Amino acid sequence: MVKFSVVIPTLNEAKFIERCLLSLYSQHTDESYEIIIADSNSSDGTTRIAEKYADKVILCDKGISLGRNTGAKAAKGKYLVFIDGDSVASHTLISAYADAFKNKNVIAATGPIFPLEKLAEHEDAFMRIGSRLYTESWMKFLIKINRPAFIGSNSAFRRDVFLRNGGFREDLSTFEDGDLSMRLAGKGEFIFHEDARVYTSIRRLKKWGYLKFIRFHTTNTFKYMLFKSAHEHYDTIR
Repeated sequence: MVKFSVVIPTLNEAKFIERCLLSLYSQHTDESYEIIIADSNSSDGTTRIAEKYADKVILCDKGISLGRNTGAKAAKGKYLVFIDGDSVASHTLISAYADAFKNKNVIAATGPIFPLEKLAEHEDAFMRIGSRLYTESWMKFLIKINRPAFIGSNSAFRRDVFLRNGGFREDLSTFEDGDLSMRLAGKGEFIFHEDARVYTSIRRLKKWGYLKFIRFHTTNTFKYMLFKSAHEHYDTIR
């Protein structure tokens, strides 16, 4: 019986997907798990690479929420783990989430996210401090005040709770991950696990620059909290 289903939405991720899948293929865990790719008709060979490692490769229309929801509906696991195609999982990701869900009151879990690419020494130090502050200290604080805003590239949910509450909102182009976790607040416990680590590409940050990146996500968070809506346009960066 499969216990965990790892769902990865993809669109033209041939540059990253093999490394992502290899990190999931070689998890240090005794837990049973499957790997599901939900691909939005990639044209760069993403699915050809994915078929070497994934248990299921499903085609769907474009949209990150749709991809995640499509994968979740096809999943057999009791727990859903979401990671993006341009990310790499630590070898402890599945075992950490297994540890988190030992508490039957926990319905959702997350962990730290670090930059995947190597940077110049001064920039690398800045990014790692920023990652710690945002994806660790800030996340822990939001969980503590019952206002969780998880990041989709590293999050896990009980599948029954996820499906019962509609999964990711497919009408949102951005902040769909924060929306889901906030909608689930109060329905069970959320937990941050230090060993559920993911390393994700900072290609968007490098393309946009720090100021645009911070401004976009800060204003998006406030827009959602005030009006339950989010920015509609999100550049495709490959």
